[in-house]
Formats: sequence, C-alpha cells, structure tokens
Amino acid sequence: MNFLLLLHDRLSITVILFWGAVGLWGLVSWIRGGSLSGSQAGALAIGEALVIIQVLAGVALFLGGHRPPTSTHYLYGATGILAIPFAWSYYRVRDQRSALLVYSLISLFIFGLAIRGITTGSR
Repeated sequence: MNFLLLLHDRLSITVILFWGAVGLWGLVSWIRGGSLSGSQAGALAIGEALVIIQVLAGVALFLGGHRPPTSTHYLYGATGILAIPFAWSYYRVRDQRSALLVYSLISLFIFGLAIRGITTGSR
C-alpha cells in the first residue's frame, strides 16, 4: 500500500508539470498562428494516460481503505479524465486552430484540477 501512496503522490506532481507544459506549449503555438499538430495531439494522449493511471492508483487506494479528507477529491479526478475526451468528441471534425486553443485551455484547466486535487487529498 505504501507503494500506491507514493505512486499517487508523485504522479500528481508529474500530472501538474506535464499539463502545465502542454497548456503553455499550445497557447504559444496558437499565438504564433499554429493549429493542432500531431506532436501536440500525442502529448494530449500521453497526458490523458497519466491522469488515468493517477485515478487508477487512487481507486486502488480507495479499495485499500484510504480516503481523502473531502469527497471533492473524487470530482477532480473524474473531471480530469473526462475533459479531453469531451473536447475531442466536439473538435475532432472542426477547425484545428480553434481546437488547439480549446485543448490548451483545457490542459491548463487539468493543471489547476491537479493542484486542487493535491490540496483536497492532503491530510
């Protein structure tokens, strides 16, 4: 169980740093006139995988009897998983320049969710 606690804790930092970097990269690209590239789409997929692993570690901790101080911690994890697929379902057939801006803002939103998740998950 200590391994899961450590994984969940360290992965939260990774999620914060990764989504912050992806969000800033996207905003800079958008400001420079770019549209969603394959590299950025790949980064979004990697970030989504990180969040899924983070949530799975949290579910394993939950099943092991660990609980965060507030139940809003669960909401942050669920929102983090659903945000990118929701946007993808809308923007996959639309203008990729607009998609870049939306994905960048969602990346920064997930960055913020991860920070909030840490603050609500700490004891």
